[in-house]
Amino acid sequence: MTARDAIRFRDLGPLEVERAGSVQPISGVRLEAALALLLIHLGHAVSHDALAEAIWGAEGAHRSRTTLDSHIHRLRRLLEPDRDARGAPTVLVREPGGYRLSVLPEHVDSARFVSLAADADALLTGGDPGRALEVADAAGALWRGRPYGAAADLPWAGAAVARLEEIRGRLRETGIGAMVAVGAHDRALAELEVAVAEEPLREPLWAHRVTAYRAAGRRAQALSTYTRAREVLLDELGLEPGPLLRAAHAAVLADEPADVPVEIPAPRRAEPAPDLPAARGRFVGREDDLAALTEILTARALVTLTGAAGCGKTRLAVEVARRIAPTLPDGARFVDLTSATADRVPDTVASALELPPGADDPAGAVRGSLSAHRMLLVLDNCEHVLDAAADLVERLAGTASTVLCTSREPLEVDGEHVVGLEPLSGPAGAELLRDRLGSARGENDHHNHDEDADVIAEIVAAVDGLPLALELAAGRARSYTLSEIAAQVRADASSLGRVGRGRGTPHHRTVRDAVDTGYRDLPPALAALHRAASAIPGPFTAALAASITADPDVPDVVAGLVHRSLLTALGPARSGGASRFAQLATVRGHAAHQAAQAGEEPASARDAWVERLVRARPRFGSARNVGWYRALDDDRAAVRATLHHTLVDAPSAIGPALAARLGVHWTFGGMAVEGERWLRGTASAAPGLGRRADRAAVRIDLGGLLLVQGRADEGAAHLRAGLRDAAGATGADADLLCAACTVAAGAVARAGDLALLADLAEATREIAAGSAALAVCVRTVELVHETAAAPAPQLVPAYLALHRAARAEDNLYTAWLTAANAARILLYAGRATDSLPLAREALRASAEAGLRHNAYALEVYATALGRAGEHPAALRVFGAVEEQHRGASAVWPWDPNVAALITDMRSAVGADRADQLRAAGAKASLAQLADA
Repeated sequence: MTARDAIRFRDLGPLEVERAGSVQPISGVRLEAALALLLIHLGHAVSHDALAEAIWGAEGAHRSRTTLDSHIHRLRRLLEPDRDARGAPTVLVREPGGYRLSVLPEHVDSARFVSLAADADALLTGGDPGRALEVADAAGALWRGRPYGAAADLPWAGAAVARLEEIRGRLRETGIGAMVAVGAHDRALAELEVAVAEEPLREPLWAHRVTAYRAAGRRAQALSTYTRAREVLLDELGLEPGPLLRAAHAAVLADEPADVPVEIPAPRRAEPAPDLPAARGRFVGREDDLAALTEILTARALVTLTGAAGCGKTRLAVEVARRIAPTLPDGARFVDLTSATADRVPDTVASALELPPGADDPAGAVRGSLSAHRMLLVLDNCEHVLDAAADLVERLAGTASTVLCTSREPLEVDGEHVVGLEPLSGPAGAELLRDRLGSARGENDHHNHDEDADVIAEIVAAVDGLPLALELAAGRARSYTLSEIAAQVRADASSLGRVGRGRGTPHHRTVRDAVDTGYRDLPPALAALHRAASAIPGPFTAALAASITADPDVPDVVAGLVHRSLLTALGPARSGGASRFAQLATVRGHAAHQAAQAGEEPASARDAWVERLVRARPRFGSARNVGWYRALDDDRAAVRATLHHTLVDAPSAIGPALAARLGVHWTFGGMAVEGERWLRGTASAAPGLGRRADRAAVRIDLGGLLLVQGRADEGAAHLRAGLRDAAGATGADADLLCAACTVAAGAVARAGDLALLADLAEATREIAAGSAALAVCVRTVELVHETAAAPAPQLVPAYLALHRAARAEDNLYTAWLTAANAARILLYAGRATDSLPLAREALRASAEAGLRHNAYALEVYATALGRAGEHPAALRVFGAVEEQHRGASAVWPWDPNVAALITDMRSAVGADRADQLRAAGAKASLAQLADA
């Protein structure tokens, strides 16, 4: 049992601490005052200044922090006497700017008292007076006198003491009402004798006394009690009895039988959340967020819920307030700051708290109210008056209440705990949309939502799971089919608007309006990037942002948009990579609309940046391609957008130039299927689009991909067309095309087309035209041709020599290919042990070249491992081989003997173990397998 579990605070009377059954009073008024203040603010941090004032009064402002810490140290020794000096405190913990008492409410008498009193009230109201009486007695037993001992009369404790005494009064009424209900009339009358003497102006006590006498059959005493009560109320207050006492009197006059009870309503606490907005529809998809935020609010005094426009901050805040309100003596209050002006924020909050108008210091009045009550105050839409809201929240620090703010950006005040709210996940978004579709269609909803699953998922993805957009999309279900709604949101998710009169705040009438409220206040630099980023339908880096805006301070600008929830920070795509950012689809739609209104064309700047990046492709096979591949991956969304723009929307020479240089990236980066689509689209573009050399490289790359996929005739046709267009290429074009021919050689060899391979070798020699820089490419294609014709072991020395030359020239593509082919020849010769080092070198060179996929090299390596008897390792690599072939739609295995090898190894290691190894390998990266 920890120290915080073993301790109990007896604060309803003289202040005492109970540990392991031993009760110890607090020695010294200063320690007693400090502990009392911490108990009043249980679970919340108490500032150094407040503690100093509690301990020393007005002189506390002049006391040093060291002196305060020494008193806290003494208090800690009392609370945790067995704690190791080196161990962290668990009961009295340090928080930013102060200290917090960290104990469960059930270990504090005052907190237990409040909870039990509420339970007793609920039980009596719910028709269980017997149990209500038991709970009321248990609560009453905790009361030993004025709360907080000697600290009860100090100014800062007055409100808390008054609250507990008021609860005690209500508890007494609840208990007496329960006694009357269960027939314990004598006990009730005895309690009432004392209670009425102590509080003669408390009308419910008189009403209970009248009812108790009547229920006991003592009608005369009941009537005289009413007469006496009326005299007291008239003399002291000048008021006639209220409806409660009059109802009890009327029952006596009616002379009803004594066994017919007269119901005197149990005193009710004020409704815990009288002004929370009404729920519109079922709360869907945020159950985990609701639980997490509820838990946070039990430990934090100030929480800010941040997120993009329309992501559901208000709804979640209302739901958490609805859940927490019954646990707080004074419930919850909700204040919408959407229409408030900066100078009216304190007045707006004061009005919501029902404070008297016209206060000279409304912020001070709000602070006083939150100090005297314990409630949850929800301040919604703080971003509209951010500075004023932050100023007010700072004034509220250290009160007995908790503050929950919603805002698109943090308030940045001391003690603030920020919780970011993301859009809904796919399944949660689908659940919300189904629910709202049912509500929109009403009783006539006969749709089978299971059949609509794909379209619903499409709509959720198109709006990035944004709840507001899903609500608005569902509102169109009376007019359009789901497929039509999906097309509308794909075109522009920000155009969604509320159909009909609708409900909700004006800034949520449309998605675009919701975003626009944040956009209008942006500084010019942030607004410019907001508009420019609309051209990038996905993640992008700060480097791209800097290029499309030409802003040298772009890191700060990006951070500013993230801070305002107009950009989402996604983090790096890989360890050590550049951070990436993205606009939600709804935000992007707004940005595109604003860019169009400003006469801007951000796509032009994006296309220029992508073209520069792609044309900067390093020399074929160089290790410097690693950085280039990573840059393409980091801004893949922009690359795709530019390809679509320059090949589909507005075809230009840029499109083929890009496609001609991205083939290796697609093929060996795990994107072969996507690459085929772009290459095929380029090849079928308008005749004459782009330069001839670019078109030739595209056809050669496409032909190679199709050959690997087993489409021999189509692949050979594209490749031969590419070779015809490649004739006569010189300079940089020759470099580009020799690289394409080198990559295609392996695919042609796999197809077994010796005639095409001979033509490819001849074309490569003609394109290279004796260039020393391209000699490695020429010799590679020639050796591949010779090997396809006759894979004799005599070719191994030639491969090894070419491998060394490729390494020397930083051509890692040829380096891995020559090592893999040499290893494969040795496998054919039955020399598995000799082939294994070369197969492993092929993987290492592939990883150094930045290739993520290389199914051929992996298959050679796995086969070498299997033939060498390393069955578990071989099966693991074969799992990766199969996965990579499947992802590229390629036929496998290359070697027809592999199937029998796998069958033998499964028998050797066991089928279950073999399946586990292959499953693990399917998830491993090429780099991981190369290092194994």
